[in-house]
Amino acid sequence: MVILVLAAVAAGCAHRLYAPLQPDGWSAQPIGIESRWAPDADLDPATKAPVGDEGYYLYILNEHANWDYSDASSLVFTIWMRPRAHSWLILESPEDRLEFGHTGDLGITTPRYHEGVFQKIKEGDPNPIAYLWQTMADGQFQIGKPNRPPTFVWRMPITRRRHQLIHEYVMQRKYDQFGLRNNNCTNFVAEAAALAGINLIYRIHLTLPPETKVLGRMRRIWTDSQYRILEYGTPEVLDADLRNLARLGIGSDVTDWYLALKR
Repeated sequence: MVILVLAAVAAGCAHRLYAPLQPDGWSAQPIGIESRWAPDADLDPATKAPVGDEGYYLYILNEHANWDYSDASSLVFTIWMRPRAHSWLILESPEDRLEFGHTGDLGITTPRYHEGVFQKIKEGDPNPIAYLWQTMADGQFQIGKPNRPPTFVWRMPITRRRHQLIHEYVMQRKYDQFGLRNNNCTNFVAEAAALAGINLIYRIHLTLPPETKVLGRMRRIWTDSQYRILEYGTPEVLDADLRNLARLGIGSDVTDWYLALKR
């Protein structure tokens, strides 16, 4: 089952999320999950579809940037052209509909991740990719709609108990720290989804070549082999997984509904 899900995610949508090991050392593959559902997930016994109490829903909103993971230079180019992507959630009850997210990497006090890597490349740093291992101190709690539309919105029914668990998690979570490899927007929604009883595929495993073409020239990416492997959560993988879930009848696609709401 996990292999089939990963195949669907890797091939899903317009994303290029999978690349076998290449001669230069590059490879990319989504990171699988052991089980789609938590042992105590609220599922219909007959259909195995998620069920909930009337009026209670979890929405996951996702904005992918269509990054191209087919090779290292393509990824560098597409991130440079479209550096912003985001995931956030809506928690709905019969009384209210609350929209939350975890933002960061704002570039106010330190260069944003992609800018910092390019800067270190230009400076001739032997390990410019190491900038991605830093934790930013500019994390923020997003309340309400961000100033960007999602590319996909997925909705799943939940119980009142699950709603309370997720609400407590959102309100107690710390948002001041923001990292590429963890503690970011996709981690935020995946952890909320786990409290709803469902495990999402949202992380990617990259094997990085020591050098690749950047801005038309071959550039050193890493010298220290500890930076050869990079794993992180990305809206690209999450988007493909959510679309696949909706196709399977697990949750539903409510993108048009959300985009029609008044801002």
